[in-house]
Amino acid sequence: MDQESVFDLSSTLDFQLETLPFYGVRGRSEELSELIKQNLQNNVHNNKGLFTNPIKQLVSKQKNRFVQDGFDLDLSYITEQIIAMGYPANDYEAIYRNSMEDVQKFFNQRHKDHYRIINLCSERKYNHAYFDGNVSEYPFEDHQAPQFSMIFELCNEIHNFICQDKQNVVAIHCKAGKGRTGVMICCYMLFSGMFNNSYEAMRFYGIMRTKNKKGVTIPSQIRYILYFEKALSFGFEAQDIPQNKIQISQIRLITIPIMNCQNSCNPYILIQNNQSKILVSKFQIVKDSFIIFMTDAVVEGDTRIICYNKSLLSKQIMFQFWFHTSFLDDTGLLIIDKYMLDKAVKDKNHKVFSPNFRVEVQTFTLLN
Repeated sequence: MDQESVFDLSSTLDFQLETLPFYGVRGRSEELSELIKQNLQNNVHNNKGLFTNPIKQLVSKQKNRFVQDGFDLDLSYITEQIIAMGYPANDYEAIYRNSMEDVQKFFNQRHKDHYRIINLCSERKYNHAYFDGNVSEYPFEDHQAPQFSMIFELCNEIHNFICQDKQNVVAIHCKAGKGRTGVMICCYMLFSGMFNNSYEAMRFYGIMRTKNKKGVTIPSQIRYILYFEKALSFGFEAQDIPQNKIQISQIRLITIPIMNCQNSCNPYILIQNNQSKILVSKFQIVKDSFIIFMTDAVVEGDTRIICYNKSLLSKQIMFQFWFHTSFLDDTGLLIIDKYMLDKAVKDKNHKVFSPNFRVEVQTFTLLN
């Protein structure tokens, strides 16, 4: 798979049903083909002669909507028991997002006494009484990766609930109901054995949730789905993940981003780990071709590195990425190219970052 196709998992094919089977599926290819066929047929049916809210259609963009039985919701059945949806809103937000009242009606009418809602938003929440207390919260920030241990916790809750009764459904949402929601649904499809391959899980989610087949697109979120697949392949549960403590000695930017009229930049780095923040501002430009930051930062577990560019009047994020210290290889060298860097990946025309831009993080493991 080429680099850019990681983010558009349908880019190497014009999707037709005959492109199936999904080769990362454990004996369920025909069942998945039927799910996709039903989804496509529903989308065609939903768009014929039914009144829809044009504002909500505009806000939901490329996401598949549930438009039947009198409902018009930013909501998609990914499987018969797993639902992805947008945030259920009150007041003026209900004009362009899912209305809380409509979402309540949907679940009470279609899945009464057999549903659980999972809210992934860290930035907003609502009274659980709206859904008779059937709500769990696993908060993390928009456009970010979750705490890795949280993925296991959520997957276990989903699995326990839907295995209790075949009628049970779990509806997962963030704000838009696409990226953060997709991370957790893709991980659950791996956890449950529906898929054993991350890319196939992401491709399936993209098909079922969106019209353009682009579901999870943020590189750090994709990285964490790949991590989860790897953890499952080792037979790990949350408590089995080693919490390696590492020291970062260098961060290198290979090729220099163009952020000013001198075809250069004025970067600094912020390292976030647990509750700590470490600023790294001293850097050296070597041979006009790469930038080195020296540091002695010690991190453990989920780690976020943000690279800013500072100008006279402002600062802006050039790129960022999340990684987990337990998934570094024995060399201690983490290499992330442009296509796996959040924000940098959007530089399709290479105005800021060259096609060969990459970040190298040199680390070594500390003894506990």
